[in-house]
Amino acid sequence: MLRPAMNGIEALVFVVLVAVVGVVAYALGARRGASGAASTSQPKAPTPPSKKEKEANANAADENAEPAADEPAPAEPAATEPAKRDEGAPAEDAPAPAAAAESKSDAPSAEAPPPEDDMPKLWVEDDDEIDPTRVGALPAIARKVLQPPVELVIVDEGAADDEDAASAASAPLLLITASAQTDTGLRRKRNEDSLVVNVEANLFVVADGMGGHRGGELASKLAVKALEEAFVTGTIEGTPHASLPADASEIARALQMANATILETAEHRRDLEGMGTTVCAARFTSSRRRMWIAHVGDSRCYRLRDGVFTQLTNDHTMAEHGVTGPESLQLSRAVGVWATIPVDVLAVMPRPGDVYLLCSDGLTKMLTDDIIGNVLRGEEDMKAAVERLILFANARGGKDNITVILVRVSSTAAEPSS
Repeated sequence: MLRPAMNGIEALVFVVLVAVVGVVAYALGARRGASGAASTSQPKAPTPPSKKEKEANANAADENAEPAADEPAPAEPAATEPAKRDEGAPAEDAPAPAAAAESKSDAPSAEAPPPEDDMPKLWVEDDDEIDPTRVGALPAIARKVLQPPVELVIVDEGAADDEDAASAASAPLLLITASAQTDTGLRRKRNEDSLVVNVEANLFVVADGMGGHRGGELASKLAVKALEEAFVTGTIEGTPHASLPADASEIARALQMANATILETAEHRRDLEGMGTTVCAARFTSSRRRMWIAHVGDSRCYRLRDGVFTQLTNDHTMAEHGVTGPESLQLSRAVGVWATIPVDVLAVMPRPGDVYLLCSDGLTKMLTDDIIGNVLRGEEDMKAAVERLILFANARGGKDNITVILVRVSSTAAEPSS
């Protein structure tokens, strides 16, 4: 069945639809063209001339050029910056821009990072195979022990003189025996006193520590240990005193070594800051005919000779600087508080029958010198005498730690060894 021809209205509608479709198609095409132009980073390179076009251009250039008859042909210019030419005219020897652009877009850059999937990954189980960062150990730096100032006190006439080797060899030997004990007392929770009794090294030391959080206990232990190691090993640091006998300088410098040890320990622990100790150290020479006493603080050394009981050392307290009242008992110097410490060194000449007492202030604060002297006069057995002194101090209150060392000097008829 044949469809009837369109009337005028239908024809008009058809024409309008066709026009609308055309407009839409044109708009879409224009939009795609603009988008393509915006996304292109470089303009399209001109098409390179063919080989025939190159030859034709060269012939035309030869015909237009009219060089002089006698003028030689110009030499081919060196490869320098290309001469300015009309825009759009391709260079004869330059590579085709399109080919260069194509090569740039197709070949990946050498500087571009590899895809993420190709990057090496560090898994947790691989951590053990990697060496951790470490700090190398620095070489040990030898500490510098300063020379302490010394006040030399000559107790016995001639004690500071050098021993006559001939006289010492011909004289009878002097023997020393010792007994010692330390006690916490009745009021203190711990004992901050320390002592050394080393007959072979001829060394006897009492130290009374001070400082919170066990600082005093540690300070006194460090002091007596440093002194004993110095004389047992024969290692005395520091520069000898030119104006002192060698033995006097050695015991003073050994005490300065103890001072340095305490300071170095306190520098590494805040809870030990300010700790220190008193020290009273006595050392006999090898012949036992000289004794040197190094003294800092209020620990004391006494001597009982021919029934006379005498205090040899002087307390280093604020009382010696004119302070009165309770503050007069405070120490004016102690070991381990300052970089250098003034040391009193006493020169003593022992005799047979002498008894020397080294003690902390826990004894002398509880007992008078008369009581202590009477105990030593009435008790020949040194161990019993030590125990009785501590017993009496506790009976009087035992307010502080109590440390007692007794050293007796005696003679023998044995001939000196050669």
